[in-house]
Amino acid sequence: MSGVMGVLTALVMTALPAGEEEGRMYVGVAVPLAPDGFALEAEQERDDGFSVTLGLRVAFNLGKWIPVFEDADPDSLRLGLEPGARFYLKGPVLEGLWVGPRLEVVHAWVDTGVGTRPESRTRTVWQVGGAVLSGYSFRFGEGFTVQASLGLGALYRPPIPGFSLWTVTVAPRAQVSLGWSL
Repeated sequence: MSGVMGVLTALVMTALPAGEEEGRMYVGVAVPLAPDGFALEAEQERDDGFSVTLGLRVAFNLGKWIPVFEDADPDSLRLGLEPGARFYLKGPVLEGLWVGPRLEVVHAWVDTGVGTRPESRTRTVWQVGGAVLSGYSFRFGEGFTVQASLGLGALYRPPIPGFSLWTVTVAPRAQVSLGWSL
């Protein structure tokens, strides 16, 4: 787990141009308020009122374990990167009201249910989309931070021969993230 956090930290920090002073940073775990896995997120302050974010999302089909979500999604596993930007409208960066776009790039393994062997039923597919989010960052004490966000996103899934046509799914995005601001 610490290796993944190190990679996220390195990716966000390399976005900082050489010679500039580092801004504050946030690293946390985001849990969506829907059956969509979890994400490790990093946010780096870039300027007054502006930050960049990077998330690494891992999601799986909860329908295999929780019958309520049985028909939610045919994807059995999804791994994704979610780079984004945040513009703070009120309060300092990492401690206020913000709005911003997020790109979503996902590699999914889809169980098509077609085929006699389990390995022949699984197809891999790349999905791409984006979201516009608004949220608030609460910093408590020395660095413990809670971030909550709501928004709307769209995700494009290309066609899978013999299984599905291309689709664009528009859905709300909501998540709560717990972490530490440095």
